[in-house]
Amino acid sequence: MSRCVIGVPKEVKPQEGRVGITPDGVHELCALGVEVIVETDAGKLSGFSDGDYLASGATVASRVESIYREATAIVKVKELIPEEYRLIPFLRHKVLFTYLHLAGVDPRLTVLLLEHEVTAITYENVTRMVDGRTTFPLLVPMSKIAGTQAMRGALARYPKERRRELEVIILGGGNVGEAALVEALLSDVSSVAVFETAEERRAQLEDLYRTKLSASFLPFSALNTWGRTKLTNADVVISGVMLPGGAAAPKVLTQKHFRCMRQGAYIADVSIDQGGSTAWSKVTKPGETYTRGKRGLVFSCVPNIPGSTVPREATLALTKETFPFVALLGTSVLEYGSGGVWCALKANKDLRAGLQTYGGHVTNAFVAEKHGLQSKYQELDRTF
Repeated sequence: MSRCVIGVPKEVKPQEGRVGITPDGVHELCALGVEVIVETDAGKLSGFSDGDYLASGATVASRVESIYREATAIVKVKELIPEEYRLIPFLRHKVLFTYLHLAGVDPRLTVLLLEHEVTAITYENVTRMVDGRTTFPLLVPMSKIAGTQAMRGALARYPKERRRELEVIILGGGNVGEAALVEALLSDVSSVAVFETAEERRAQLEDLYRTKLSASFLPFSALNTWGRTKLTNADVVISGVMLPGGAAAPKVLTQKHFRCMRQGAYIADVSIDQGGSTAWSKVTKPGETYTRGKRGLVFSCVPNIPGSTVPREATLALTKETFPFVALLGTSVLEYGSGGVWCALKANKDLRAGLQTYGGHVTNAFVAEKHGLQSKYQELDRTF
């Protein structure tokens, strides 16, 4: 039987408190015969000590270089940031499993992953079929947390007695939008309008929340026509729009929308992880806002809301979904050695859907187009 080592480095991206694997996950991997190396203090901000990892069977290492050098696969939470690029050569012909959002981050990261032929699998594109629909199980729990926290942050700006008067708009009726909707309804705001493109999804939301008279569900196209009055009267706007497949978020609010909005309206752009969904979006820290335009619109564009606000809750929710895929990679390498990763990707189309780079090729068309790497693009079907 071959050897497989899973490396779990400490996240160094600012405001990131999650960790790639919990001590319970380590225990299960070790029971399968997979070795795990965890960086010192990797789980600290999520409430897991080095002792917890040691007791679960992991090795704890103080030098991140040794982890990247030794590991068969690196399991993280966020994409590598520039100060970590020096570690990418250690990943040559190895696996990187994490959130990547390659279409919305520094293009150098994609280039380096290609140069060193890293098998990069991104959490946000891993799929699962549910009732005939394609879902994104590694994105869902974080999206729900992000939507809830974004709405809580928005409502916290107003005294409780004022919240009953608030008019709220939610752009996108996916997991972010639905979680934000639930939080708004729990706070008994005056009205909530959800703009969603998919008719089937609007019908589903209407069915779920039909007893909530304060909630309405509109087609996205109405934002520019008869539904414009909703935007004009909005005190709070939460935008959680996204496009599947790793594409950059569409710009759904532009200056023409801003010109008709209420003075001092608050806009939270949860889509900032994918480049932002408004014309004026720029990254902010948790609790930080900026004001722009003649109407004094207030913006909050916090990337990685789950990891920066509720890291332990987010880690537990995320790793519950990622663990089966980590275990699949580990056991496949144990059984098939150097060909184990290919076998795992071949056998599991859900995991394969998350593949971004493989063998020096970009396997995501959106990423290739965004970074001008069409010559490096190769369809998944040609590889598997």
